[in-house]
Amino acid sequence: MSGGSGIGGSRGGSGGAAAAVRGRQRLLWVDALKGLGMIAVVAGHVWTRGPVRDAIYAVHMPLFFLLSGYTASAVPWRACLPRLERGLLLPFVCFSVLLLGADFLIEGLRGMRPIFPNWRVGAEALLFATATLRGPFTIFWFIPCLFLARLVWSAAAGGGRRPDSPAMLVGAALLVGLALAAQSHGGRSPFGLLAVPGALLCLWLGALWRLRMPVERAWGIKAPLVAALALATLLWLPPLDMKQGDLGWPLISLIGAAAVTMALALALHRVPAVALRPLVAIGRASLVIMYVHVAFIHYLAPYAPKAVLLPVALAGAWLLDWLIRRTGPSRLLLRGEAKAAY
Repeated sequence: MSGGSGIGGSRGGSGGAAAAVRGRQRLLWVDALKGLGMIAVVAGHVWTRGPVRDAIYAVHMPLFFLLSGYTASAVPWRACLPRLERGLLLPFVCFSVLLLGADFLIEGLRGMRPIFPNWRVGAEALLFATATLRGPFTIFWFIPCLFLARLVWSAAAGGGRRPDSPAMLVGAALLVGLALAAQSHGGRSPFGLLAVPGALLCLWLGALWRLRMPVERAWGIKAPLVAALALATLLWLPPLDMKQGDLGWPLISLIGAAAVTMALALALHRVPAVALRPLVAIGRASLVIMYVHVAFIHYLAPYAPKAVLLPVALAGAWLLDWLIRRTGPSRLLLRGEAKAAY
């Protein structure tokens, strides 16, 4: 994973400067799609009920895991672990401390009860009970889940194992069983564990997508079929709650979410680069936006209408990311970057 491109990572590569430029151009649609996904995530936390919310929840979190599977390189586990620790766990720890402190301070000034009574209870919940998190911490299940899923995926895909190999297909079938068990008997979710089977299925579907139907290749008759499945998913499939291990109709719902993601990717890949710039900017700030947007919504909700909360939360989180990128220490601690990525 590369902190500079936000959540999801990017493909590694080799070659000269021209090849690097071509690779970055090919991935503009990935950044733009992450930006579109982040807008959906923020909207889903502003409008918490209704058909639009249900359509958002049918795809918005699987989208990020699918893109992670699409862009992930086959990296040995020992090489992958330090990168994931820096890119995911370090910002997770830092944002946990910052938001816990902010909640104690803000709620104290407002005369309100904080989410957690003290630091110890807050730390225990953030580490060992992510399915119960609420308020500004409601999204904190995602990063630990992604960390675990990426580690398992690196081990499973090591040695260049293809996602359509017999071993991978058997593994996917076992994951469906684990997802059903998590959905039926889920409870406490240490480190986002309830969501890991679904996340791994999304990583597998993303890798299969890149292998069989890469965005850069002409799809022919497959494109309208994917679009039709995407529309059916948004209209009729039930919403997902990956935090609780709820995957709707487990494999069917994830295939539907993959269809929506693929259809959006096809559309964005055909948009001129200059028109994608706003979405790309949001996508590259996706890690920070993911962490802090709910805090803006939570603390401003009593004072602003929902139509105002969406742009304010999105713009405020993006501005915070811009400030974080101004110095090396803040990029390292809060974006997981060893050096500037822009």
